[in-house]
Amino acid sequence: MSKLFVTTEGKRPNYKEGDVWTENGKDWTIKNGLKRTVSRMDAARKQVFTPLACPKCGGSMKHSLDAKMWTYNQRCYSCTIDMEHEIITSGRWKEYERARITANAEAFVEDMEMTLNDYIQDSVSKTNVTEDGLLESWKDADKGVMQAIVDKEVSELKTKVENYKND
Repeated sequence: MSKLFVTTEGKRPNYKEGDVWTENGKDWTIKNGLKRTVSRMDAARKQVFTPLACPKCGGSMKHSLDAKMWTYNQRCYSCTIDMEHEIITSGRWKEYERARITANAEAFVEDMEMTLNDYIQDSVSKTNVTEDGLLESWKDADKGVMQAIVDKEVSELKTKVENYKND
C-alpha cells in the first residue's frame, strides 16, 4: 500500500510579513502573521489614528498632548519637545517656525478656496427646494461674477503667503 501526500508547496508563493501582492483583483498583505486586504483608506487611517506607542522612542502615547503632537509630527509629545529643543540649540528655530506658519497658511488658503468653490456650486443652482418641499427660483445667482470675486480673493491670499514665504 502506497502513501499519498497532499501539499500546497509550489502552488502558492510563500509570503512574509509586510509583503504586498495582488490576488483575484485585490491587494493583500501580511500583518502580524495574518493575511489582510489592503484598502485605499489604510494610508488615511494611519494618519488619523494615534498609535499605542511612539514610533520614534517606543514610549507609551498616554499623555494628553500625544494625540495632538501625533497629528503634527508623527511622534509623541516628549519626542516633539526633544526635536524642538535640538532645533533651538542648533539655531534653526526661525526657519522652522517660518516653515510651520507657511505650511499652515497654505493649507488655510487651499481649504478656503475649496469651501468658496463649493459655495458657488451650491448657490448658483437655478432652483432650490425649501423646507416645505416647494421649489424656489433664484434670479441673482451669477456664477461668473462670484467666481471672479473668489479667484481675486484667493489670488491675493496666495500672494500674501508667497510674500511671507520669501521675506
